[in-house]
Amino acid sequence: MKNSYIFGNKVYYFLFVVCTIVITTLLLLPANLFSNTPKIVLWKHSDKVVHFLMFFCESWLLFRSIELRKGYKFSRISKIVVLSISIFGLFTEILQGITYNTAKRNFSLADLFFDILASVVAVLVINFLHKRIKKNIPF
Repeated sequence: MKNSYIFGNKVYYFLFVVCTIVITTLLLLPANLFSNTPKIVLWKHSDKVVHFLMFFCESWLLFRSIELRKGYKFSRISKIVVLSISIFGLFTEILQGITYNTAKRNFSLADLFFDILASVVAVLVINFLHKRIKKNIPF
């Protein structure tokens, strides 16, 4: 089944690293850079949706790069992904808290919650898709 993957693990790993750099950069940019964002995009909790989407993609790429490189079982990869993304989310939130004086960003437990939630949901979606592929059920 591994031969049927479109991309090899090196491509997924490269995309994972690029995604990590982009997410870290976006989360550490000064908050005032986003003040010109159209009001239709900014609603009360729009930043939570952005956190969720970024960390969902990050989790997916990490899962695929581990899955293709190692012979780990699904449950072990899932634990590695959720733990790694949780630590990365905590790290970025701590960095935002540290840079408050310069970037006007702050530590947010709600953001961290959505980072972790995105990781869990990504693993659940991957599990769902894997089960459908194994049973040859069309999407």
